[in-house]
Formats: sequence, structure tokens, C-alpha cells
Amino acid sequence: MSTLSLTGVSKIYPGGVRAVDRASLEVRDGEFVVLVGPSGCGKSTLLRIVAGLEEASEGELSIDGRPVTHLAARDRDVAMVFQSYALYPFLSVQQNLAFGLMHRRRVRGVMSRLTGAGRTARRSERLEIDRRVREAAEMLGLTPLLDRRPAQLSGGQRQRVALGRALVREPKIFLFDEPLSNLDAKLRHEMRAELRQLHRRLRATMLYVTHDQEEAMSLGDRVVVLRDGVIQQVGAPIDVYREPANRFVAAFVGSPAMNFATGTLERRGDRLHFELGAIVFEADHSRALGIADGAREPAVLGIRAEHLAIVDSATALSARVDTVELLGDRAEVRVESAAGRWTLRVDAARVPREGAETKIALDAGAVHFFRTDAEGARF
Repeated sequence: MSTLSLTGVSKIYPGGVRAVDRASLEVRDGEFVVLVGPSGCGKSTLLRIVAGLEEASEGELSIDGRPVTHLAARDRDVAMVFQSYALYPFLSVQQNLAFGLMHRRRVRGVMSRLTGAGRTARRSERLEIDRRVREAAEMLGLTPLLDRRPAQLSGGQRQRVALGRALVREPKIFLFDEPLSNLDAKLRHEMRAELRQLHRRLRATMLYVTHDQEEAMSLGDRVVVLRDGVIQQVGAPIDVYREPANRFVAAFVGSPAMNFATGTLERRGDRLHFELGAIVFEADHSRALGIADGAREPAVLGIRAEHLAIVDSATALSARVDTVELLGDRAEVRVESAAGRWTLRVDAARVPREGAETKIALDAGAVHFFRTDAEGARF
């Protein structure tokens, strides 16, 4: 397959609105990279720039080291799967799968007749199209459905056809623009698994857009988190989850969102002391290497739900249980405390009753500290 390189790519609309702001990214050969962020963050615009459906206002793009910034979409050798299935309702599954290749064949057929090319080449091309369609149909479980029309298919089957139409083109790079958003939860889960299996089989280079951070974490070899057109962090899903670059990433990635509390951070030798009014939390100084010994800084403490625990200790943080949401063998417990409204993830067998007074403790090895300015970078 292929590599993709973006260097300082921006998209500026009339009025100076920057939908994408100086984005730089290297996608390796055979890598599955997911662009994730809230609606309006610029991820789909960036994907359309790669596809050639939008023109970059600034910056450079290359595929396999070849500049493509100013190439038309048809000349980039990429295939895109859209949110809508965009299938031709009057064509069968087989005809939908072959449509793009047949269109190119007809164009080349006109040229070959003009130049005197023989029938043998055209027949060989038709056989190649049939081979690609059969292989894609078998890979996606569509072989029994080849004679059906889109109206006779389920949502998941239609999405497989849309994927197969891209697959038969054998492009250098596959592009996906929220392809699963029209499916129900069960089908989305099934299709995510199928996409991962397909990627493992093809080892194809894939760039995928979603607003669903769970989808991003389960699919991507690496994830790219965007906010207001700016790339916030790039990394393996587990690294982005465990070591978020700033408060935005910490809040966006993970469900439930990270818990936060604002206070004062002080380093005393190899220990950190975070003061929240009369409450003091301690952590190892490695959790905030950016603060000097003896310094005091306003800071935001962040901790994930699974790193909080209900304990029986007089020195732990006092809290009142607000709501309890059972999720099989686990439960999400929301509490009110001096630190604010926090969410814990606990064993369902140890769920306190709503309205009860309790104590909660933090895992000192799992806390994060962020700056209080607009960027909210981690210390």
C-alpha cells in the first residue's frame, strides 16, 4: 500500500474561518489512523482535502512521496467511503460494486477505439473487473447478495457494498468519513470488528473519521485528536487515554469523561501536594515534572473513574452518592463532594445506595495535573 504525508495543511474559508489549522501528519504504510473529535472540529474537512474534494488553502500533501496537493481527486488513487451509502438503487449489488471500474473502462474503451487498440485488451480488462468484484464480494460476505438491489438489503449489508465498491478499486489509500454513523449500536459493533479484520487481511493504509471516541479507540493503530481545526495529540489509543496531552484530550477521550478539580499544586521534593481548600492530595512528582521543587502553581487535577474507590477511611474525601447506573458487573456512581461532581466506576457488588454518605480515595499513581490556562497542557 502507501504512505501519506501532510505538512502544515490549512483550510481557510471566506471571513478567515480556519476549518483546519496547520495540520501535519505522517501516516505509515499499512497503518489504520483515526481522526476523532467533536462535530465541527475539522476532521471531515481534512479527510476531504486528502481525497481532493476540498482544496488546501495552505500546506502540502504527498502520497508515497509524490506531491498531490494540486492533483484532481481522480488522479490521487484514493477511495472514499461516505457516511451515506451512496448506492445506485436501480443497480444490483454486483453492478454497484463494478460501477466505478466499468465507468473507467468505458472511458478507456472510447480512447482505445480512437487509438486502434484491440478487443483482446478490453476483454482482459473486463475479466479483471469480474475477478475484483468476486474477490471483494467473498471477502465481505456479499456473494449470496450479488443479484439483489440496495432496497432489499439491511443497513449493514449496504455499508458492506459501499466498502466493497472502494475495495475493488485497489487504491493506494482508503478514506472513511463516519461510515458507521447510520447503523444501530449492534451493527456498529459488528462492523467495527469486520473493519479491523479487513485491515489485518489487506494491511491497507486507512484514514478514518469519526466523532465517536469509543470507535476511534477500538479501530485505530493511532488516533489523531482534533479541536477547532488543530491537532491536539497523535498516538496509540492506549497512550492517548493514559497520558492525555491536555485537558481537552483528557475530557474527550474516555467514557465516562475524566474527573477534574481546580486547586493549588506544590512540589516538595519527590512529592506533589494538591490543595483543594482544606483537602490535600499527594502524588509522586513524576506526575508533574514541569513544576520546580518548592513552586506553587494553580492547577487542575484530573483522574479517571476507574482510579477512584469507595473506602472506609476517616481521612478519605467525604462524598454523597447522587446517582447510580448499573452496567452489568460494573456500575457508574456519581457523587457530590468538595472536589465537585465526580464519577466512579466500581464493582456492582459494592454499589452504595443513592443519597448515602461515603468516602472516596484516589489512586495517587494515576492522577494528572493540568495548567489552568486556555491550552490546559499537562504539567
